[in-house]
Amino acid sequence: MTSGLRLRALRLRVTTSAGELGRTIRFGAGLSVLRADNTSGKSTALQAIVYALGLEGMLSPSQRVPLPHAMTDQIDVDGQPRQVEKSWIEIEVENADGRVVTVRRGVVGADRDRRLVTVTEGAAITENGSLPSSDFFVRRQGAAQNEAGFHRFLAEFMGLRLPRVSTHDGGEVPLYLETLFPYYFVEQKHGWSGVQARIPTYMGIRDVGKRSAEYVLGLDVFERTLLRQRLRSTMSELESDWQAACLKATELAANSKLVIRNPPGRISGGLGEASLIPVVAEGTAWIPITQAIETLTARLTETAGDVPSAGEAASHIEADLQFLEGALREALAVSAALAEEEREARTYISQVEARIDALREDLQRHLDSQVLESYGSAKSHDLIAEHVCPTCHQELNDGSDISRHAMSAAESITYIRRQVATFQSMRDDHERVLRAIAIRRTSLSAQVSQHRTDIRVARDTLVSASSTPSVAAISRRLSDQARVNELEERYAALMDLRTELERLARDWAVQRDRLHAAESGDLSRDDERKIEAVEATLRSQLAAYGFKSLRVEEIDIDRTTFRPTHDGFDLGFDLSASDMIRLIWAYLFSLLEVGQATGNHAGLLLFDEPRQQDTAKTSYGALLAHASRMGDKGAQIVFATSETRESLLQMLSGHHYELISLDPGEKLLLPIDNP
Repeated sequence: MTSGLRLRALRLRVTTSAGELGRTIRFGAGLSVLRADNTSGKSTALQAIVYALGLEGMLSPSQRVPLPHAMTDQIDVDGQPRQVEKSWIEIEVENADGRVVTVRRGVVGADRDRRLVTVTEGAAITENGSLPSSDFFVRRQGAAQNEAGFHRFLAEFMGLRLPRVSTHDGGEVPLYLETLFPYYFVEQKHGWSGVQARIPTYMGIRDVGKRSAEYVLGLDVFERTLLRQRLRSTMSELESDWQAACLKATELAANSKLVIRNPPGRISGGLGEASLIPVVAEGTAWIPITQAIETLTARLTETAGDVPSAGEAASHIEADLQFLEGALREALAVSAALAEEEREARTYISQVEARIDALREDLQRHLDSQVLESYGSAKSHDLIAEHVCPTCHQELNDGSDISRHAMSAAESITYIRRQVATFQSMRDDHERVLRAIAIRRTSLSAQVSQHRTDIRVARDTLVSASSTPSVAAISRRLSDQARVNELEERYAALMDLRTELERLARDWAVQRDRLHAAESGDLSRDDERKIEAVEATLRSQLAAYGFKSLRVEEIDIDRTTFRPTHDGFDLGFDLSASDMIRLIWAYLFSLLEVGQATGNHAGLLLFDEPRQQDTAKTSYGALLAHASRMGDKGAQIVFATSETRESLLQMLSGHHYELISLDPGEKLLLPIDNP
């Protein structure tokens, strides 16, 4: 899906005791110029667009409504001040695929919280008809990520796949829309004070200006930055697995009275030949496990014929052998039954966890629905629209509305939370059962091993010659044999862990090398071409606008911050006030031109009173001409200006544009005869 956003129409309404006031403004596809005298309300129109889209967070972290008192407090009606009883804004927008929706957000009114946004499918301002609508929330946690969050909807509507970026505290958040719209909208009061004057830093995103510029331009370096984040995350996971394997090796050794010599350190140090050596106590010395196995095996061989004949014990040995064989069969049967019980328990736990996940999803939907209802929504989301029961997740037939006493959102939330707690208790119980089974199977495994050892020894005794070992010799041999078996098993397990650690170290080294490669040379050749295009467009515009403070050929785009610089320094105090305005014009239009062609720019630019600091009329005329040409290329530019109608017509002569002009002294909000 191609990214983009086009404004089609804006409607403002204010209700007072003396009647309703408002205005509807329709925007053209290219350049639209809203002309009105100062204090007439033209800034209100542009601020209303930002507010309706829930993007006032780009201006400040405050929850205050960024609209004048005529929309929030009181307004003059026929020369008399009237209290605003209710006010709201609607904006009709279209995306790059031609889909049209109308967004409505309240400003003043007790029946709906202003964090509630209603989206109607279709052109509710420019066309008539009954259209479906949905409610969303904005300006609260989850608005950019939850299903009921308006900014998640808006980003998808605009065709934007907002990536996750790092924060100063080490976490990750989406690249919020509020960090992108300063490239699309410049407000009058503070927006013209400097380049990127309104990039919000309070959201805690690391290098937010750089990240947002990279995304708007669609630079490969942005993907490379995300790649670096993913590589670091993978390396952290590998190190976590490494530590877990090291801990398991230590536990295995401790269970068999072993000690690990030269235990592994950090994964960055790798695993040397002298690392992870299991040793066994032999008297006062510690010897390698392989040497201990060889010593015990040799002793078993040496003592095999040292005991005198035990013919009198033959009958007892036969009875013991029968008992041992029966005990072995019984242990194997119990072990097999436990294995089946363990598989069933794991399957049950998996099913319970799937149920818990589904319940949590339903819980979040109900929580979102409760938020919407608390804001005054009359159209909260239908949670059984898919005809699936939120509890058992079986398909519902047409009788899903059989109850006349459906639970409220709060009751549903309480009920689902109880269900989650119940299923969690069931899962915890079965996990305790699994742990008990594991302990039992370990014990049985030791018994089976011991039984097999005893059987082998008894059979060896019965088929041996007259020099059958004595009971003491048999006991010693059985003990030695059991220890040999135990050490061999532990040695094999530790060697498997060593192999796993070597694999983890290799994988970590590969990720480290990829990270080093990703960190070197941030800009690809395509990135460099895009930055060069921004530079060329910037310089061309500055020359056309009459920029005089510096030689335009000496102005560059920094390859790290992507801001205009001169001799490696950001442009600021070394510019005249009017040239700073020209620089902002040129910079934002350069990003528009390049970002719309090859990046993620919305193709939208709104300037509130762009002729600041008494900028020369010839410069302003060049700006209007350039804006018209960009409009012909598919961008939408909206200027709000107090320039006279005659002057605008003269400067725009020969260009495509749409002029929305208020008469001298006319206010934006006027009484509506037939609301």
